[in-house]
Amino acid sequence: MAQSRQLVAIMFTDIEGYTALMQKDEKQAVHIRQKHREVFNMSTKECEGELIQYYGDGTLSVFKSSIAAVNCAIKMQQYFQQSPVIPVRIGIHLGDIIKTETDIIGDAVNVASRIESLAVAGSILVSGKINDDLRNQSEFETKYLDVFEFKNVNQTMPVFAIANEGVVVPNLSEINGKTEERIGKSFKSFKRKAAVLLFVLLAFIATLLITRQQTSNGHQLNELTIAVLPFNSVNLDNNSESFTDGVTDDIITHLSKIQHLQVISRASAMHYKGTEKSIQQIAKELDVNYILEGSVRVNDNQVRINANLVDAASNKNLWANNYDNTMVQIFKLQTDVSKDIANALKIRLSETEESRLNSLPTNNPEAYSVFKEGQMYLHRGGGKVEELKKAEQLFKRATEIDPNFCRAYVGLAETYLEYIFWGRESPKKMLEQASIPALKALAINSNDGGTFGALGAISYYKYQRETAILYLKKAIEINPSYVNAYDKLAWIYAFEGNLKLMEENFNKVIKLDPLSSKYIGDMGQHYYYLGEYQKAIDKMDESLKMFPNNNMLIWMKATNLTGLGKYHEAIELYTSRSVASNTNWMLGYSYGMIGEREKAQDILEYQLNKNKMVYVPPFMIATIYMGLGDVENALTWLEKDYEVGGQGLFFWGLKQDIRFKPLREEPRFQALLSKVN
Repeated sequence: MAQSRQLVAIMFTDIEGYTALMQKDEKQAVHIRQKHREVFNMSTKECEGELIQYYGDGTLSVFKSSIAAVNCAIKMQQYFQQSPVIPVRIGIHLGDIIKTETDIIGDAVNVASRIESLAVAGSILVSGKINDDLRNQSEFETKYLDVFEFKNVNQTMPVFAIANEGVVVPNLSEINGKTEERIGKSFKSFKRKAAVLLFVLLAFIATLLITRQQTSNGHQLNELTIAVLPFNSVNLDNNSESFTDGVTDDIITHLSKIQHLQVISRASAMHYKGTEKSIQQIAKELDVNYILEGSVRVNDNQVRINANLVDAASNKNLWANNYDNTMVQIFKLQTDVSKDIANALKIRLSETEESRLNSLPTNNPEAYSVFKEGQMYLHRGGGKVEELKKAEQLFKRATEIDPNFCRAYVGLAETYLEYIFWGRESPKKMLEQASIPALKALAINSNDGGTFGALGAISYYKYQRETAILYLKKAIEINPSYVNAYDKLAWIYAFEGNLKLMEENFNKVIKLDPLSSKYIGDMGQHYYYLGEYQKAIDKMDESLKMFPNNNMLIWMKATNLTGLGKYHEAIELYTSRSVASNTNWMLGYSYGMIGEREKAQDILEYQLNKNKMVYVPPFMIATIYMGLGDVENALTWLEKDYEVGGQGLFFWGLKQDIRFKPLREEPRFQALLSKVN
């Protein structure tokens, strides 16, 4: 029998639910199969494909190229959507086959069949090889789904869905094909046990990215930047969703330990949760050259984490794989995976990097789960007291479960510092409380970036400039992508009037966290203290195009308008905000500056009464008195502010703050400046 070996694109099609339809309505089933074959024959002929065989309600065919096969599949699905709709699944793979006069054989045929079995009605699934051929063809859109282990196929394979208009893209939860079943069937209390498994993948990704720093002859590449997109949760419930977000967080944290790798922060990455934007569009917006995406599936005591690393410039998949196992081997797996991959890629991690990648935050899954929940509340931002209190309780609980859990102590310290940032509690009180867990964390692990970041922030709020800089630079040395450390350094240099160093550090902040309105607002405040009011306004205008209703950005633009003496414009902005539109302290100041004393006095009374019930930074009340021209009361409330620790983000800038320019010759004001400068 004559036979030949060929490289072809192999397509399987199948009518979903055909057997059941045949039992229910044989006449309708026959009619549908007939239409299926008519459409198939017509489309295959147009695309110069070759039918190998019909089998029941399915077909097997081959094409000379991936592009021809996918074009044919899209045409067929568009026809199948016309009445009567035919629910067809299509799978395509590129591979080597042996063709006889009546049949084709080869592993590639088996793979194509397995891919088709994963599809849902109306979808077209393709292998990584097909996707590679489509990469530079603008008429095709694809979406990465997952990495699968197929029955009787000795390797894992990434699978993609064609995402052109009119073609169905399945959710991972819908996929149920001919794969190796390695995940348990019951979904129970993963919350306390599953959290640790993500470390199986972390060290691997870190090791892989190290290799991108080197060419084959050892030369350094220019710059490595990566964004970790929020991983998808395959389990459709709230608990697994929060766990999956935790996986994303920790991959970002882990990758941030690698020198020469810039990692986009969590805040900016989370903007793309559930996005329909393409990889290349996201990479352009975040200015990165690599994107990591993936998914998490949790069942009982077993977890599967898969990841796909993409070179954004070429849209080429550099690597895709998955890991799943029971919790028993989790810590051994973490070490083994990183070392095995390093060995396979013939690279050697530095002793320091290997030590950091091998370091485990805790051996207690329950403590880790509680810690992740605390982080969830802390990361919500906005300074809501109830959320900060919840985070505080959870971090404390994590340290009770595991008294040697360094990162839980750091989380507790960071929570206390957030009370200060948002003006929710006395800085003096919070700094005393923050120092205890921060020093405890240092005693547990003297090589943790977060610990030094917290200590640096504490020193910053205490006006200990040299110590703060020392700690913050140490935090960056350990964790080169530590955004908050760069931010605090930028604040210090802004208060010194050093525009060059302020912008140098803040450009790093924006590079690592380009979509964080909090940090963009901080930049506006920096420019305010440097007297660069128009620069700040221009920056806020640019950012308000992305976040048109952001209260912080609106407030910061208005505040810089007051620096230019444009109080009426500032008032219009302050009153347009969705929060504190009639009671904000800077609104009170602005009313005072234009002579609207009654309105200013109303806001002052509101803040004074509020201060009897909850903490209000005295600095804010002092500012309203300045608007009213009441120097004595302004000085009194500034002195009160220093007594409670000083509102760090404002108080340290008194020397440059234009609002307090009339006080610069006052002896009481000079005495305050001597304490903080």
